[in-house]
Amino acid sequence: MWHYDLMNILLIGNKETAKDPETYYGEYVSFFKEGIESANRKSQIDFTLVDDLVISIGDGEFSIYDVRHQTDINEYQLLLIRGKGFRNMFDVMKTISTYAKHNNIPVVNDYSGFRDSSKLTQATQFFELGLPVARSVYVTPAVLTGSIPLKFDYPCIMKATFGAHGNDNYLVKDIQEVRRIAESSSDKHFVLQRFVPNDKDYRLLIIGSELLIIGREAVEGSHLNNTSQGGKAVLASEGDVPQKIINDSRKIMQYLGMSIAGVDVLADKVTGEFYFLEVNSQPQLMSGAFIEEKSKAVGRYFDSLQS
Repeated sequence: MWHYDLMNILLIGNKETAKDPETYYGEYVSFFKEGIESANRKSQIDFTLVDDLVISIGDGEFSIYDVRHQTDINEYQLLLIRGKGFRNMFDVMKTISTYAKHNNIPVVNDYSGFRDSSKLTQATQFFELGLPVARSVYVTPAVLTGSIPLKFDYPCIMKATFGAHGNDNYLVKDIQEVRRIAESSSDKHFVLQRFVPNDKDYRLLIIGSELLIIGREAVEGSHLNNTSQGGKAVLASEGDVPQKIINDSRKIMQYLGMSIAGVDVLADKVTGEFYFLEVNSQPQLMSGAFIEEKSKAVGRYFDSLQS
């Protein structure tokens, strides 16, 4: 924790996030400043890119220097890592988080205890923590032969292990379709997951101690509830999701070292049983639904770090 009248924050981004990262992250700076001001705090927010950092480790020294602002990033009181394309840079995210931890600087989120974020790994983590997850099968040539039963029926979900925003996510009707998708996307890895009949899913957006529950319903003819795929969103109440699922969502976030994340769950409309889908360490904040509510929640969270 720190005690300053002015919150001095560094937002670290990735040039792969947008065609014009200067404009994109400039808008994010404004978004965060508005949230902080709603909590009656003043802030100085700088943004830089990974490409602007000089990360140096060894011979008894560890430093990360930002050439954009001509300073070591340990001069800031809070670090934010935001953007796309970080899945191929988790070593960098882990290193930045470790450096922040070494210098007692809060970081959102903390990747120092990095764990692979693939759909397969997350299913394993849910299982390890005793959380309900629909059976998932990693697609290998052994599976594509169709000689081993999946232990669930078609249709089922086929999704890329590192898919996001509903991309590379299919409702497949048989093994032939699975083979076609696998062959046409040979640069990707997939899992098959038992299809859970549902009317909607829920994004549990957890920001520090606060919770926003966003109900998402697919457009007609689609199995995808994601708002980025045209799904409709409503702000739900905590009563719409069992308290145990909310508690377990916080449990998985703590396990993963996250302070801002989106945990996706859905309920089987036949049995009423809830299942975990995934945890997103880079949930939509400045886009998607309920941006004002997200901004204010972020501002209150940042303010709580000073108390």
